[in-house]
Amino acid sequence: MVATVPRGVPLVIDHLSPSLLTIDEMDSLRDAARLLKRARITGAPVLDGSSLSGILSRNDLLRAIDKIPSETSVAEFDIKLEAIQKQEVWQIMSESPMTIQPEVSLLAAARVMQEKKLNRLMVKAQFSTMLGIISSTDIVFTLLGCTTEACADMEISDYLLRAPEDTDHSDDGLCSLGTTVSEHMATSLYVMRPDMSLGDAARLLRAAKITGAPVVDYNDQTVGVVSRNDLLKALAARVSPDVEAAGTFATAIEELKASKVSSLMNDTPITVSADAPMLEAAKMMAQSKLNRLMVTGPKDDALCGIISSTDVVFAMLGCTYTLDNDSSLEDDGERRIGNLYRKGIY
Repeated sequence: MVATVPRGVPLVIDHLSPSLLTIDEMDSLRDAARLLKRARITGAPVLDGSSLSGILSRNDLLRAIDKIPSETSVAEFDIKLEAIQKQEVWQIMSESPMTIQPEVSLLAAARVMQEKKLNRLMVKAQFSTMLGIISSTDIVFTLLGCTTEACADMEISDYLLRAPEDTDHSDDGLCSLGTTVSEHMATSLYVMRPDMSLGDAARLLRAAKITGAPVVDYNDQTVGVVSRNDLLKALAARVSPDVEAAGTFATAIEELKASKVSSLMNDTPITVSADAPMLEAAKMMAQSKLNRLMVTGPKDDALCGIISSTDVVFAMLGCTYTLDNDSSLEDDGERRIGNLYRKGIY
């Protein structure tokens, strides 16, 4: 039985999302990646017929790519990458996805995600079918009050730091062993300041449709990074379970929102050179369990871009814009339809 949650504390049932799509066990990894890209999500339930059999996430796909050896020839790389693209979802998906009951508080769900290092939970009542998914993004933005209305007056252009104009950036064509990070990174960056409040930081992430941003000082020097998962960790660690029962939930949330970015940021972000191969970036993310890397110029350490694990996965699994426009996945009906992917939203 689920414990009664005091009035005023947000519940999972009120903020879950119906699954935008489902993936079949027999889908190829390339087709599965295309579906995630179209729906602008990073994970989806996997079905065996009409039965839920697992969940496929961006990180599952990244771990598959990580199995390509670092020391490989051009020909071997192409063969191994094509083999991964043709693998079927059942071979790499996470089986028995973790579920949570709909009457649980969002704060309790945040603690489960933080403890288990998950980005989403399947929502299912004890004796019912799956109701939907609750993601870490849903939880963070809801608990920190980042509604559409609250973010409407956020002047995100004030936080835009553009990379040098001569930065090489193109995502056309297939990914090869020689493809570099510069060809797929995002170069228009939203940044935070160390003295920015966590409430405003969360609003910026929501308004700019991103899940992490570099922290730069007033000399535009990179001093850290803050992500959605950092905010989730803060909610799980700093807002005590006791506040729900004591009726001080709102006060605890406001105190957290007033905290400064400098108190939460990772002040030693991992970076990758713009001229590093995409395979190197994939391995760095997979082995460090990171969703993004700060990209520095090949001639200096100046910040020139950011690359996400989603950028890497979509590029290496053949989800270029040109190819995706020719995809036959539309033939499978509404399940195959989603919003267009845009760089940097992950």
